Amino acid sequence: MTSTAPRLLQVRRTTRVTPGMIRVTLTGDELAGFPGHGPDRRIKMFFPVEGQDRPAVPRASTGGPVWPAGEARPAIRTYTVRRFDEATGELDVDFVVHAGHGPAAAWAQEAAPGSWVGVSEPGGRWTPDPDAAFHVVIGDESALPAVATVLETLADGPEVPVRALIEVADAGEEQDLPGPAQVTWVHRGDEPAGAPLVAAVRAAELPTGRGQAWLSGESAAVKDLRSHLIDDRGLDRRAVYATGYWRAR
Repeated sequence: MTSTAPRLLQVRRTTRVTPGMIRVTLTGDELAGFPGHGPDRRIKMFFPVEGQDRPAVPRASTGGPVWPAGEARPAIRTYTVRRFDEATGELDVDFVVHAGHGPAAAWAQEAAPGSWVGVSEPGGRWTPDPDAAFHVVIGDESALPAVATVLETLADGPEVPVRALIEVADAGEEQDLPGPAQVTWVHRGDEPAGAPLVAAVRAAELPTGRGQAWLSGESAAVKDLRSHLIDDRGLDRRAVYATGYWRAR
């Protein structure tokens, strides 16, 4: 939870990016001054629960957040800013939507212009190493919004090789990604989540030298790949930024 009160925003439009991903574009007066630029900017989103038109959000105080008395607490989930456009006053957030997913995905599927949601101040501490000889970006569909922002940032940096390996369900979930990275799409099919990605990274030819890696996705796969990059590929552990977004059951 941030020390600043969440901003209450409304849906401007929704867009089906792929069969399994919806982009929700948010707007509102409270978006003014939002510090949403940069790679891998993570936000907490506050979703209304049954019986609410808009979510209850806490106000900031010196003693911490103060929740409205007598109102149900919202469902809170962490997402990544896909795009923030200060000029148009728009904030894009991408949601993976499949059967069985939780309240955030359910909200995204039902969201319509005017729907309310709360958004925290963004956090995120990944920065590219300007002296890296190459970059490796690894993730699954849950990480795709962050992957895109990382690749955008790397495209503006030194011209060094960038490899991206991304696991998705099938070819229909592939997306256009920014920058000149060499992208390998790994199709999961009926295999357990994360297993095809681990195999693909282990088999991949990567540049040598002082590399930097960013990886996120299913927790067990991320843990395995972090160890692989450090122990087998020789990357400095400080150069491997790894985050487990979710855990397969």
